[in-house]
Amino acid sequence: MSLIAALWVWVTGRKDPCGRPWLTALCLGLLLVLPLLALLPKVQVVMPRAEDAVASLSSWGMTGLLPIAWAAMALLMLLRIVRHHIALHRWLEQSDDVDPQDWKPVLVECAELLGLTKLPEMKIKSGLSSPVVARLFRPVILLPICAHDWSDETRKMAILHELGHLRRRDLWFRLAAEIACALHWYNPLVWWLRGKFLTQCEYACDALVVSAGADRKSYISALCDVVETAMAEARPPGAMAMADHAPLKLRVNRLLGGGRSGSSLLAITAAILTTSTALGLSLLRPADVLEPLQEIGGYTPEEIDLRHSANPFPGE
Repeated sequence: MSLIAALWVWVTGRKDPCGRPWLTALCLGLLLVLPLLALLPKVQVVMPRAEDAVASLSSWGMTGLLPIAWAAMALLMLLRIVRHHIALHRWLEQSDDVDPQDWKPVLVECAELLGLTKLPEMKIKSGLSSPVVARLFRPVILLPICAHDWSDETRKMAILHELGHLRRRDLWFRLAAEIACALHWYNPLVWWLRGKFLTQCEYACDALVVSAGADRKSYISALCDVVETAMAEARPPGAMAMADHAPLKLRVNRLLGGGRSGSSLLAITAAILTTSTALGLSLLRPADVLEPLQEIGGYTPEEIDLRHSANPFPGE
C-alpha cells in the first residue's frame, strides 16, 4: 500500500515540486486508518497453497512476537508526539505578546485577504529562527525577535504565509501524518510521504498568498529576507515555519513561473486506485485450500473409498 502511494505521489509531482498535496494527504490518511480497516468483515478469496504451508500455518514462532514489537514501538512514537506538544506548550509559555497597535492592523488586513474571520494570537519568542504557526484549537503565530526590524511589506507577507497554513488546515494534516508515521514506524516510505507533504504545504502556501493578491516580487523578497535571517536554532515541534522544508531556490523558481502543473486526471486516477487498493488489502483475505493428501500408491482418500465400495464381481 505504501509503495503504491509513494509511487503515485512521485509520478504526479515530477513536473511540479508542489505536486498534489491533497493526494499526499489522502495517501497518509489511508495509511492512518489502514489498521482500523483491518477490523472490518473480510471477504474470503480462495487461493490454493502448497502442502508444505501446513507447517508454517501451525507454527507460532517469531510471527507471534511481531505484533507485540509493533505495538510497543508505535506506543513510543505516539508518546513522542505527545512530548512534542508539551514542548510546544512550554515554548508558548516563554513567549511574549506583541504590541497590538503595531501588529493587529496588518493581521486584520491579511486575514481579510485570505477570507479568515477568526484571528490567531500573535507572540514574540527569542531564539526563534522563523515565523511559525502552531497550536490546533487556539492557533498562534510566533514571530522571531528580528521581526521588529522587518519592513511593513515583509511583515505582511510573513503573516499571509502563516495564515495560509491555517486556512489550509495544515496543522491538522501534519498531526495526521505524524500519527501515520507512528503506526508505520518501520516503513521508510511513510516517512518519505510525510516529508513530501510538509514540503508541498510550503509550496501550496506560497501559491495561496500570491493568488490572494499579494505582489509576487514583494513576496519573494520577503521570503528571501526571512530565510536569510533564519538561524539554525531550534523551532517548536508540531509547528509550520515559513523558512522550512522546501528549498528556497525551488520556491522562488516556482513563484516566478518555473513550476508546471501536472495532470489533474492523473491525480484523480491515482486517488481512486490508491483508495481501491487500500480497501482491497483490508477487506480481502485468502482462504487457504490445502492440496489433498496423497496415500501410498498415489491414491487420494476419495479414490480409496470408491475402490472399497466397488463391486468386485460386476458380472454377477
